[in-house]
Amino acid sequence: MRFALVTEDPLLTGSLIECFTDDAITIEPFASELPLLRAMRTTPYDLVLIDAKSNSMLVNSLLSWRNCNADLSTPIIVLTPFSNWSAMLRWVNAGATDVANRFDLEQVRLRAHVVIRREAQDSGEDVIVHGGYVLRRDLGRLTLDGVDIPITPREFAMAWLFFSNPGKFLSRAQIAGSVWGACEDVAARSIEQHIYKLRKKLCLSDRSKLTLKTVYALGYKLDVATSEVSGETANLTLPQTGANAAGRTVQPYINHGVLHAQNA
Repeated sequence: MRFALVTEDPLLTGSLIECFTDDAITIEPFASELPLLRAMRTTPYDLVLIDAKSNSMLVNSLLSWRNCNADLSTPIIVLTPFSNWSAMLRWVNAGATDVANRFDLEQVRLRAHVVIRREAQDSGEDVIVHGGYVLRRDLGRLTLDGVDIPITPREFAMAWLFFSNPGKFLSRAQIAGSVWGACEDVAARSIEQHIYKLRKKLCLSDRSKLTLKTVYALGYKLDVATSEVSGETANLTLPQTGANAAGRTVQPYINHGVLHAQNA
């Protein structure tokens, strides 16, 4: 079994290597997130340990990037110097699989084994089904009505982000951090290009079941309301034209999706 460790602390590295020796677990250290992300493309890791001693931005960036990228669903444990529950919960809400105190090696060892066992029993969380769309994060595969859609890993990462949050506004900063692991300024032009490609490849236009909308000053949203409203309207049964009690002709009409009747 192989664990990756992101830390600049050589003492922590040595301690963790010794701690996991009896478990036949290899610890591969990385000084920063970039070499780790490159290594994860070719080397499978059972778990990633991230030292949050000094750089919380690094952890947030890596968690967001990991959560949206295909084939990188490796569990992550954040090693924090804080022992209070509120601080630990903050990392869990940010996307960490678990949190442990970096000064308590036995706690780190325990949480690692719990996470590995939980991951072995877990299933079904790498699939999103929405209408005719099926996204498989473990395979980096997207199908529409059973037909494979040719898509790049980064396009899939963006699609996963939107389909994980249907009907919610996603800012450019959120997209940049989740898909590129970078700030908005760095990825601005690439975001626009990928949005255009997703709309074209996934048929996310105004005439489709789902629409990828641009909302000024807010960002982008996978809109599901259009298809739902049109479907409800199409299913309405209009009454036949007839006469009311006063002998006047009644004409049916629809206003804002609500059926009314008016006197002719």
